[in-house]
Amino acid sequence: MKAIQINTSVNLTSGLSIPSGSVCVIAEGYADVKSQKDGIIPAQIATFVFASVQALAEGKAPIQGIEDFNTTFSGLELSVADYETKSAEVLLITAVFNALDSIYPSQVEQIAI
Repeated sequence: MKAIQINTSVNLTSGLSIPSGSVCVIAEGYADVKSQKDGIIPAQIATFVFASVQALAEGKAPIQGIEDFNTTFSGLELSVADYETKSAEVLLITAVFNALDSIYPSQVEQIAI
């Protein structure tokens, strides 16, 4: 299983913070294939964020009360070529990774769990 590790603390407007080392995993994804245009498929991906790899491995609940982190990524774009050639896991993880990397440059990494 692949996940995205966030290697920086994220202070939220709610006053909560997501600790460095937190892990973002895919809960579900939706690609609107019928709305494909110019080789791009619009997508929405819901995620869970865990405090650490260990918390995920131990079956602990995802971090709660972090709505302003926006664990649902909407408005993502998947290329038709990638959609036709890559596994769903790789496709979805890469899309969320790219979205997070644009917000936290060089502070996220894809990991295998």
